[in-house]
Formats: sequence, structure tokens, C-alpha cells
Amino acid sequence: MDTHQVTGGIKQAAGSIEEGFGKLTGDRSSEVSGAVRKVTGQLEGTYGDAVDAARATVEHSPLLALGLTAIAGFALGALVTGLSARRA
Repeated sequence: MDTHQVTGGIKQAAGSIEEGFGKLTGDRSSEVSGAVRKVTGQLEGTYGDAVDAARATVEHSPLLALGLTAIAGFALGALVTGLSARRA
């Protein structure tokens, strides 16, 4: 389990509590702030899931991971080269 998954879960729970408190007290600022914190926690948890999946892929299929990295590097290089050629 990645630390981002844990941190994201904590932020998501804190955001839910803050959002609920804002709804209960009628404080729109706290409600919105809690909703933003909750979404931020969800995104961080999803990022942690992706890191965990990437780590598992590298451990179980290192050649696949190497191939995907090479493809991504080639695509990034082509993108950067294409962008610099357009500017010239």
C-alpha cells in the first residue's frame, strides 16, 4: 500500500467531516472547503493506486515495464520534437 493511498483516505475523511459540519451549521465556506478537501483526497488516493499498480507491474513483468517506458519516452521525444519544429 502506497502512502498516498493512506494520506488520500485521511484527507477524504477530513473533507467529509468538514463538509458535513458546514452543511450542519450553514457555513457555505466550510462546506465548499470540505468538498474540495474530499476531492483532493480522492485524487491523491487514486494517484496512490496508480503508483501501486505501476510498482506491481514492474515487479511482475519487468520487460513489459521496460517496453512501456521506451514507448512513452519515444512518444514524449516525438511530441517535444514536433512542438519545437512548429515554433521554428
